Amino acid sequence: MHCVDIVMAEVAPAASAFPLVFRKRQDDSGIDPVALLSFGRSEPTPFVTTDGNWRGTYVPSALRAHPFAAQFTDKAGEMTLLVDEASGLVTKDPNDQPFFDAEGKPAKPLEDVIEFFRTRALSALQTQKACMALQAAELLTPLRDFAGMNQADLENLYTINTEKLDALSDENLPDLWHSGALRLAEAQRVSLCHVGWMLRAERESAGIGRKAPKAASQSDTALSGFLDALSDAQDRDWSTTS
Repeated sequence: MHCVDIVMAEVAPAASAFPLVFRKRQDDSGIDPVALLSFGRSEPTPFVTTDGNWRGTYVPSALRAHPFAAQFTDKAGEMTLLVDEASGLVTKDPNDQPFFDAEGKPAKPLEDVIEFFRTRALSALQTQKACMALQAAELLTPLRDFAGMNQADLENLYTINTEKLDALSDENLPDLWHSGALRLAEAQRVSLCHVGWMLRAERESAGIGRKAPKAASQSDTALSGFLDALSDAQDRDWSTTS
């Protein structure tokens, strides 16, 4: 996956683990914050090892729900629960965990899944409110010249306009704060620090710039942490968005 939707309830842990950007919906009805998992739709993600293990420090809620998903229906406030029958996790074995009990009601595990999506849907509404406030304040700008990504992969992706955010007048701040827009904007700005790590991980996967490991003393380790921070700052040359 190139990126995955996140909601307000998970903004902090998501920003601590991935670069966050904003993606315009296909029907042009709004934008959503997404965690960037790779720099291209055809490129592998550094958050999954070659043997299929997750190496991120956080799993986005949309991925944790697999093989379930939910979508809104045409009826206001109503959602449909979906399950991926091709996932290999759905069987017809009566000894496996049932979806429904003897009375035809959702079994406890399925009820937990339903509650999960109910909670996530409420957070998605809060997310939509925050994103609308960002748009109304014209704080979003198209993502350009980002980490060597091609134009096709940059299409419909946006980032916070730092200059406009820093220039906000005091009278605009309360509404943006109460909507959650300021929290989302600052989380997105900070999250871009992860791009340096993603670039290095991508180069290492391709066998570029690898260095032979060496034993490190305690003082070397402390110095290494400082130098890594400098390296992250230097790697942020990718982030020109003007």
